[in-house]
Amino acid sequence: METAALAVSVVALMVSGLVSLRQLRLTQHANTLPVLVDLFREHRSERLARARHFVHAELPGRDLSSGLAGLPQDEQELVRDLAWYYDNLGALVAHGVVDIEPVSGYLGGSVISVWESMEPLVAVERAYRANNSLPDPNRWQEYFENLYHLVRELPAEQARAQARHWRLSRP
Repeated sequence: METAALAVSVVALMVSGLVSLRQLRLTQHANTLPVLVDLFREHRSERLARARHFVHAELPGRDLSSGLAGLPQDEQELVRDLAWYYDNLGALVAHGVVDIEPVSGYLGGSVISVWESMEPLVAVERAYRANNSLPDPNRWQEYFENLYHLVRELPAEQARAQARHWRLSRP
């Protein structure tokens, strides 16, 4: 009889542990969901869409030797807003506030293409900051750069394919 009671207790403890883990995961999703929705909404905004278009279509042809200072004010603001968006997103991913999987699955292609278009400008800005004795010059856009590498490790197609409820296959 004691063995049966012990077995029931052990099973109840295991079930309780599993339910607790599931509840913890649901709570994490509940906290992350509003953040992701806001981030995705901002990414779709007209301003960031214009910024992405500028970074892809016009920035590569610009003289970037003066960094951001070499761009007209309105273009500086577009580039800076877009860079800060991805840098902030990278910070949230790096610190575990937001998982990389949905970010890569939904924004991965943009993260890669924007970083690759902006990387020369980031390098010039970091050099400028180092030459002007600004503290920690290499930190400028470091979270964005890290996000780029994380997305390279988990490409958008792979992130989507690994999603539990993803059913589409690539042709």
